[in-house]
Amino acid sequence: MLDYIRSNAQSFGVKVAFGVIILVFVFWGVGSFNDRNSANVVAIVNGDPILVQQFEQAYRNAEESILRNNPGATREQLKEQHLGRQVLRDLIQQTLLAQEAARAGVSVTPLELRQAVGRIKSFQDAQGRFDPEAYTRVLAAQRISPAQYEKDMSDQLLREKIFTLVTAPVWVDPDEAQNRYNFLREKRVVDYLFIPAKNFSGEVKVTDQDVTAYYDAHKKDFAIPPKVDVAYVSVTPGGLVKPESVSEADARKWYEANKSRFEEPAQVKAAHILVPLAENAPADAEKKAREEVAKIQAELKSGKDFAAVADAHNGPNAAGPGGELGWIARGKTVKPFEDAAFALKAGQVSEPVRSPFGLHIIKVEDKKPGGLKTFKDAAQEVRQAMAQEQGADKLHDVLDSLIEDNILGKPLAESAARFGLKAEQSGLLSQSELEQKLGVTPAGASALIATATGAPVDTALEAGDKYLVARIIKAEPASTQPLDAVKSAIVAKLTAEKALKAAVESAAARRKELKDGPLPQPLKASLDIKTAPAMDRGGNLADFNPDEALAEAVFTAKPGTWLPSAYAVDGKSEGPGALLCRVDAVLPPDPQEWNTVRDLMANGVARERVDGLYQVFIQNLASKAKVEVLNTDIVDRVNL
Repeated sequence: MLDYIRSNAQSFGVKVAFGVIILVFVFWGVGSFNDRNSANVVAIVNGDPILVQQFEQAYRNAEESILRNNPGATREQLKEQHLGRQVLRDLIQQTLLAQEAARAGVSVTPLELRQAVGRIKSFQDAQGRFDPEAYTRVLAAQRISPAQYEKDMSDQLLREKIFTLVTAPVWVDPDEAQNRYNFLREKRVVDYLFIPAKNFSGEVKVTDQDVTAYYDAHKKDFAIPPKVDVAYVSVTPGGLVKPESVSEADARKWYEANKSRFEEPAQVKAAHILVPLAENAPADAEKKAREEVAKIQAELKSGKDFAAVADAHNGPNAAGPGGELGWIARGKTVKPFEDAAFALKAGQVSEPVRSPFGLHIIKVEDKKPGGLKTFKDAAQEVRQAMAQEQGADKLHDVLDSLIEDNILGKPLAESAARFGLKAEQSGLLSQSELEQKLGVTPAGASALIATATGAPVDTALEAGDKYLVARIIKAEPASTQPLDAVKSAIVAKLTAEKALKAAVESAAARRKELKDGPLPQPLKASLDIKTAPAMDRGGNLADFNPDEALAEAVFTAKPGTWLPSAYAVDGKSEGPGALLCRVDAVLPPDPQEWNTVRDLMANGVARERVDGLYQVFIQNLASKAKVEVLNTDIVDRVNL
């Protein structure tokens, strides 16, 4: 497979695959699936087993990572979102990659593994050398054996090797990035003739028969939805354990086991003034740019404020106000800029620095050395993380207790107070209002609406990053507004619809009189034709609300031609009406702007090609795989 992908990276089939969104393969439904309820094996991939122990370890790692990075998530939510299936898909993919690597003779040598482990800062001493004692100490704190860690690291390095081998043949047409940029940033100047619907309002007649017919056909629009008043207790993991309740000893132990979370890269807070200059600019262009830089330097040396000079000279996309770029870590910008910025002291201004974007004058406002955040500096963050984890562990017990009290009819306020929580009341809300104001899911809001007055909801309801234990205080059934109450609104609506229809018909008649080709200014004035500011692709015509069909038609039409039909639009100043449009001119993108984004665009196109080719490779492996899932209960966490 590796050989095939490498040799056919430019084939028609692979290129076609790049033209669509490539979906990550889903193993549910691939190969042969039999739930044989094996005690020790979760799945078999081309004859190789994925053991229960291997799956459980991967599941715990994934679960802990998600909960750590998403404090509002719960283990139950992850189970309902089929985290187990995602974990199994990853393990199956890893197994297929290992099998393909073995077939192709790709491996990770002990030297490569040793070098990779030695580069990890958590395992280094103060001089940046590998420290065996630190290595065993950190792994012990994380309850990982060196053998298991080295196997996991070797597997990761192997996957990185395969990725590099598979994607090495990727080639990108040098012109593609600019062609895509030109397409995206092209603008069009549009002439238009607008006929307001309000001009026809006086001619429109709406009868009582029209009103009655509309009311009967649209009764659902006048429905008053059922509403409920909800008493509820809101429960989040973060609200169950106070960070200050975590002891220093426990916090230090957690910090030692999770030191990698507190590694901070060296950073500089920088601002710059950019004179754009293409990498391959001719000598005269470079000379002109350097003369411009010299003038800017003279302004700075005369005592002018750097931010003011930056605002005066920077282009619209060069930086923020005052030339601000914010905090920059190593590896996050081009190397010439990075090297110059990190070499400066706080408050210093650089000499001109040449990069692929042009010539920069850099000012470093502040610096952070990076490294491992000390326990003292991380203590509050540690306690908050531990409180979140401990709260998540307590969550189910607290919810069970609150639900039991709720079913037994005990006062919610008293039940909530036992856990340091409080009861609240929503007031009368419809289903959509319950979703919006309480944050419950549509299913949860529906359950509340369906519950009778005085009755408890016998389960906890999801509400974003929290759960609600709820009881219905009052319920109002659905009803319909009477015709007399909505008649004036119906008359206004029908009048507007008929007036807009008349405006479109009038515009269609005018369109037959308009000719393509040049449009002299005197004729434009006589016909009351206006010219809108240049329109971006995907944008909207100035003074009118967005209209996707109109925008697409404008960027399809040839210059000098009228669009074939009228469009019903909503004018920002004159309201609804009919619009006739003519493409007056096509404006190419600003070449200076291209110079500032060319590397970003080129990198994006290259990354798209690389990711696309790798996904083709993965999909080919999956399509030929025989995968047997032997225990779906373990994967879906049934009865666990």
